[in-house]
Amino acid sequence: MLRYGEIKLMNIDRVNSELAKQIAYVIQFKLRDPRVQGMLTVTEVQTTKDLSFSTVYVSYFGDETKKESTIVALNRCANYIRNEVKDLVRIRVMPKLIFKPDDSALYGAKMEKLIDDAKKSMVYFEDEESDESLDIELDE
Repeated sequence: MLRYGEIKLMNIDRVNSELAKQIAYVIQFKLRDPRVQGMLTVTEVQTTKDLSFSTVYVSYFGDETKKESTIVALNRCANYIRNEVKDLVRIRVMPKLIFKPDDSALYGAKMEKLIDDAKKSMVYFEDEESDESLDIELDE
């Protein structure tokens, strides 16, 4: 049974999607903070069931040294962003926003590089033993 202020899980997905769109809009077109530099993308929003908090994951493309300061600046501007989004979204309770960096793109690039390196070493390994066959016995 849902308590007052909670919404169903399937509706949370719709709330998250709409919040992501509107937060991205506010950051891109309405936020005029010189501390927020570089290209930002809102990749995901995760809202609690009772709509008290939303964690906003942001991908940052730009100078890596300014990445952390940009996230800190976004967290300092969170109330302004929240008030602007509140006017754009019809929602009973507007959650408090917490911005966190999304490093999934960097992680994916790192994994892709590791896979490519593994493939290159496998090709090298196969070239060395092209004339030999490997006999492997399995213990049953």
